[in-house]
Amino acid sequence: MVALSDALLPSVGTTTCSITAICGPTDGSKASKRAAEHAIDLVDADGRITALYIIDMGDADYVAVPSDIAETKERIRTKGQTLVDDVRELAVDAGIECDTAVVTGIADEEIVAYAEANGADLIALGKHGKRDPDKPFIGNTARRVVPASSVPVHTA
Repeated sequence: MVALSDALLPSVGTTTCSITAICGPTDGSKASKRAAEHAIDLVDADGRITALYIIDMGDADYVAVPSDIAETKERIRTKGQTLVDDVRELAVDAGIECDTAVVTGIADEEIVAYAEANGADLIALGKHGKRDPDKPFIGNTARRVVPASSVPVHTA
């Protein structure tokens, strides 16, 4: 249970909410690791986190010949599985159950679709990822996820 204090919600008083399912997208950036750590802190003890990696085939744009595409996609899938396994290890070390998923698509669309389709109570997302680490406030993916999602979004 997360307690929201009077200081945070002065007109409501103390409110508790149960967060039992968190979708935690990762790209291996420092911000996504921080978001995973926040997810571990926020989820109920009997809750679950899903570490999500999205294969953006734009990552394979440099492929010169079509025969390389399958090999490149498998390399990216392996990288994604390694990243979600890293999040799972953090969660398991903290006593939290964690599933992993690697999907293909456009990052912001897949994050929202996955969270909504799988009953997430919260999306825990890095403020900026590997593609825009110098953004001062919020990166492109987070900027698109926040208004598009019916699931609340926590950025870290």
